[in-house]
Amino acid sequence: MSESTNPTTTIDGDEYTKVAETDDIDVGRGIAVDVDGIEVAVFNVDGDFYAISNRCSHQHAPMCKAGERKINADHTWTESRGGVNAEDCTVSCPWHLWEWDLETGENEASGQRIATFDVTVRDGEVWVRV
Repeated sequence: MSESTNPTTTIDGDEYTKVAETDDIDVGRGIAVDVDGIEVAVFNVDGDFYAISNRCSHQHAPMCKAGERKINADHTWTESRGGVNAEDCTVSCPWHLWEWDLETGENEASGQRIATFDVTVRDGEVWVRV
């Protein structure tokens, strides 16, 4: 995750930071960015973009790693661990599969929430407001 040195702009009176080009984030995947010292995971869900805290509240797993083949030791990882569910607009934590709503940040099973952030796309650029 790189610290934000990206440009900012004002959109509808709020300051947004450019975090990526739309082509930088594959469909069904996420990236980690630092926006003003806050770890943010940005996900591409069938061309719609969502931003949530990059840390699961359970044991602080990096949410941007959801869907990657290997994140822990070989004996604790399979190819189907975590990932984006486009139909439900959720992402599952790559460590223990806690499922988070990308719009609300809620984990329905626990009632816990993680932060969500406003995202806008302009001219192929992804902008996030923290």
